[in-house]
This record gives sequence, C-alpha cells and structure tokens, in this order.
Amino acid sequence: MNSIRVRLLICFLLLCGLLAGFASTALAAPSLHWQTEQVYYDSHGRLIIEGYFYNNGTQTITWINWQELKVYFRQHNTRWWLQAAATFNDLNVTLYPGDSVRWTFRITNVSRAYFNYYDVKWNVNYQYRATRL
Repeated sequence: MNSIRVRLLICFLLLCGLLAGFASTALAAPSLHWQTEQVYYDSHGRLIIEGYFYNNGTQTITWINWQELKVYFRQHNTRWWLQAAATFNDLNVTLYPGDSVRWTFRITNVSRAYFNYYDVKWNVNYQYRATRL
C-alpha cells in the first residue's frame, strides 16, 4: 500500500514538472506585429505605407529578414483590388518585449489610383534572441 502512494506521488511530481515546462515554453514565445497607420502617395508618385512594428512577445526581436506588404484599395461602391505588393529585405530592427518602432515603407513604380479605403496585408520573417525565463 505504501509503494502505491510513493508511485502516485512520483507520477504527480513528474506531471507537475512537465506542465511547468510546457507553460514556460508557451510563455517564451516571440511575436512581432505590424500596424499600418497611413497609406498615401507622395509628390514623387511613390506609395507610402506608414506604421509601426510592435513586439508583443516575450523574446527580443533582433532582425527582420523580410516584410511582405500587399496594399488593397477600394472606392465607394466598388470591390477591393490589389494596388501594390512589395517585399522589403534585411530591416535592422531590434525590439525588446513591449517595444515599438515607427517605420515607413515606400513602393516605387506603382500607378496612382484614387481610393477611399485601404487595407494592408502583411507577412514577416524575423530573428529573435531566446531569453530564459
């Protein structure tokens, strides 16, 4: 009877250790977010996308390998259309957890179009420095 209690206690301790390990792994997740604030054309005809990167994870972001942007426009009473797409490589960005940095992207060789609404879809690939919890 005593050995059953010891085995149950060992199983319970192992289970607690595994759960703690999984929880710390889940909490130590890198996460980078892009928030678009404004889209417009400048006087040179370039499409300007202004916004900011925000590190909403628990790891330090050390470099952005690439950021892909697809800019969709819409006028009143029309459907969305893809106006421009571009990929920006090797962005020197370092963000600690909770930090943000303003950023401006410029897309050249894009035709000028009138729009009432914009929607920017993004995809990013970045590097981060793993920190111990």
